[in-house]
Amino acid sequence: MKTFLEKVRGEKLLDISRDKAIISEDELWVQVESVKPTPSFADSIRRNPEQAISIIAEVKAKAPSRQNVKSLDAASVVLEYENAGVKAVSVLTDEKYFGGSLKTLELVRETIELPLLHKEFIVDPYQLLQGRVRGASAALILVYYYQEAELKTIIEKTEEIGLEAVVECSLPEELPRALRVNPNILMINNRPIAAIPSDPSKTYDQGDVEVSARWWHGSDELREWKTQPGKVLISASCISTPEHVRHIVNLPYDAFLIGNAAMMADDRISFLKNLMCAN
Repeated sequence: MKTFLEKVRGEKLLDISRDKAIISEDELWVQVESVKPTPSFADSIRRNPEQAISIIAEVKAKAPSRQNVKSLDAASVVLEYENAGVKAVSVLTDEKYFGGSLKTLELVRETIELPLLHKEFIVDPYQLLQGRVRGASAALILVYYYQEAELKTIIEKTEEIGLEAVVECSLPEELPRALRVNPNILMINNRPIAAIPSDPSKTYDQGDVEVSARWWHGSDELREWKTQPGKVLISASCISTPEHVRHIVNLPYDAFLIGNAAMMADDRISFLKNLMCAN
């Protein structure tokens, strides 16, 4: 059965081919060299004894199963996030399924100074350059797309470009591969996006915050990885209530990434502050 992520990979490769015909990789490298430094994503969200777990709030106009907002006003959204006290912002730039764009990423960078995660289906280093030029601090790297050697290479390329790699696993069998390359930032997606079939509209809402707890308790390797100095662990997706936060706040996760729930909240500032109080 063809998966959603396999379908997206083919679509992204076509998009990249089109974009490269407009601006070459060499031209993007020249632009990257003039981009000013951005705040460290890892340093901003890393937990310490005096800091509660951090929140990364996401700009996400829609998902395959829902429309989060009728019209995306990204500048207003991220100012609300900033006022709520989030430590970083994730910007989904996929247009077809999530209603994003690189222009949205650029607009968010112009609006706030918080570190930004370029959340995209990265299948080619060219996309990393596209995100860095527009002010991203970090880039999402899906383990699903890479075997171990390839994963190590794309992480090195990410860092060479000046980005931090946020390495995401959404299936248990991906975790050992991710841990063997010893990433600095690891994200556990409570939604098994790598198992979603090619039409995601009816199955996208799978998942539960319990996944983060179950993976933590069930993996000696994950717990050993986290004992290394400076490693950052993120729980993403399916987090929308204080009860969800309390479910794993006592585990050594550094941050929650919250997307749909934050976008759909009637009062985003109050919603996010309430989650922070649940710490």
